[in-house]
Amino acid sequence: MLHADPHPGNFKLIKDGRLGVVDFGLVSRLPDGLPAAMGRILRIAQQGDAHQVAEGLRQEGFLASEIDAEDLLDYLGPFVEPAAVPEFQFNRDWMREQFIRVRDPHASGGVAMKLNLPPSYLLIHRVWLGGLAVLSQLNAKAAFGEVLEEFLPGYAVEAIAAAASGSQQRSRLASPTRGTAWG
Repeated sequence: MLHADPHPGNFKLIKDGRLGVVDFGLVSRLPDGLPAAMGRILRIAQQGDAHQVAEGLRQEGFLASEIDAEDLLDYLGPFVEPAAVPEFQFNRDWMREQFIRVRDPHASGGVAMKLNLPPSYLLIHRVWLGGLAVLSQLNAKAAFGEVLEEFLPGYAVEAIAAAASGSQQRSRLASPTRGTAWG
């Protein structure tokens, strides 16, 4: 389950040291955990393959219309940055800059107006951005990429290679000239 209202009032430390969750009013059932597509798309964005990022987001339902893949990658770039460096310094200025940028309908060629948030990702999106905001408020410095390697399905380099290999084998059956990492 994904708890999408992570504020201190919804959690209690129990006397024996365990963490108790009090409010389950805003949760999402994720029996298989976070979607592996999140990790794959983030890793491919980090590697700079704009067309594969656009295709992955299209397959997940994030693109509402045609979009310039390079503008899309440019728009997502600052959110990829924390994973792309050995350690990232989250801070309020960085978060404020991202908030202003993503609310600008003209940023990166109007990308924001061409994005869609699939219902299955609504609470994931809320938690992800909330987590970035908390890290920024705490002025946290973290090896974010290492955390994603360990905990975000599909993000590890091995997962990307396996997905690409499996989808290329499937694609060769249908078309000998095209393969994709989104199978």
